[in-house]
Amino acid sequence: MQFYNVKVREILSIVIINLLVFFALMSIHEISHTTVGTLFGCKNQKAVLVDSNMVGPYTEFYCSGNNILIYFSSFIITSCFSLMFLFLKSSTRKLFLISLGLSVIFSSLDLSIATNIQYLFYPVISLGFIITTIGEYFVASSYVNNELVDLLDVEKEVI
Repeated sequence: MQFYNVKVREILSIVIINLLVFFALMSIHEISHTTVGTLFGCKNQKAVLVDSNMVGPYTEFYCSGNNILIYFSSFIITSCFSLMFLFLKSSTRKLFLISLGLSVIFSSLDLSIATNIQYLFYPVISLGFIITTIGEYFVASSYVNNELVDLLDVEKEVI
């Protein structure tokens, strides 16, 4: 019975870590639009993370021209946030791919708008899902590998 409690605990920790990374990146993504927009002199800006109409997170801003850097800034800043995971302990380095994949997913619509290529959205979001899936595989496999090592240590003690 204790074996199942360990599995449930590991699954819950993976889910909580994913939710924390997801909401942190979503917040950083929208706030970076607002910050860079302020630097470029855009007016009436607001970053909406939770909308009562359940539209999803978005940023409103009014600029005199088409500032491509405002659209690219969110991807650049969230990618830099993702790179920080590489400089942390080895166990958290596996979160890099999840964070980078989510950065690509969140920025897929922005990149298609900035480049004015409508169909760029689909390959970019697909790339983001692939990167995130690979990251999830590495995180889950690290939990499985640690669990197997713990089981092998228990068997050695019994013998």
